[in-house]
Amino acid sequence: MELWEIILYSFTQGVTEFLPISSSAHLFILEHLLNWSVSGRSMAIAAHLGSLLAVCIYLKKDLLKIFCSFYYLKNFKKDNNILLVRNLFLITFPILVVGLLIFKNLDKELLSFNLIAIASIIGAGLLYIVDNNKTEKRNIYSLSVLDSLFIGLFQIFALIPGASRAGTIITAARILKLTRIESAKLGLYSGLPTILGAVILEALWLINNISNNQEIMSIILILLLSFFFAYLSIIFLIKWLKNYTFLPFVIYRISIGIIILFLINI
Repeated sequence: MELWEIILYSFTQGVTEFLPISSSAHLFILEHLLNWSVSGRSMAIAAHLGSLLAVCIYLKKDLLKIFCSFYYLKNFKKDNNILLVRNLFLITFPILVVGLLIFKNLDKELLSFNLIAIASIIGAGLLYIVDNNKTEKRNIYSLSVLDSLFIGLFQIFALIPGASRAGTIITAARILKLTRIESAKLGLYSGLPTILGAVILEALWLINNISNNQEIMSIILILLLSFFFAYLSIIFLIKWLKNYTFLPFVIYRISIGIIILFLINI
């Protein structure tokens, strides 16, 4: 990849990973619009690792509390941090099972502009409806086992490019009356095991397939840039939600979906 492609790829992945607008759909669209050669699994792994580091740095204080809770384990049934980890496992488990057993062989069927556009529009519509919930009052520590399983099952739709992993998590959380900021934070937390799992699965492949020093430098650059853009994106999202709604993201997703449908049908 050329330098400008690396910057654009990193920017797209970093900015869209934790916003409810679907990073996979944006990367798929860019690859077709710019006629990119296949960027390779190594580029995707580096970008995801950068995003993972960004959310770890942003949540560093909370993650330290979780670590301390396990280290000084006393009563896991009353420790909010340990219960949060349990809930994150329950949220992540469904998408891992379905992703590995069913959708692994459906990549070509899922990666179509029609499906991306429809998923983006429907996902945006659902987010708009539930974001108008006036009885919001819950936080991430109030989730029960059933709540977590509901969010996890809802997240399965994120396997469809355009549906958005962060978007499905936030939508499900808003249905359960979590506040906007708490819903966004749950999107960040749930990204940790999902992205980490993907990186671990691909790590051995990456080690065995790095061919030259130039590729290593490209991987490092993508990692650093993705980290930078993802971190700024997280800060922007949380600050935005302190005073505003998800409406701009809804409008953006609907607009993208309509534009795609128009372009592929003219």
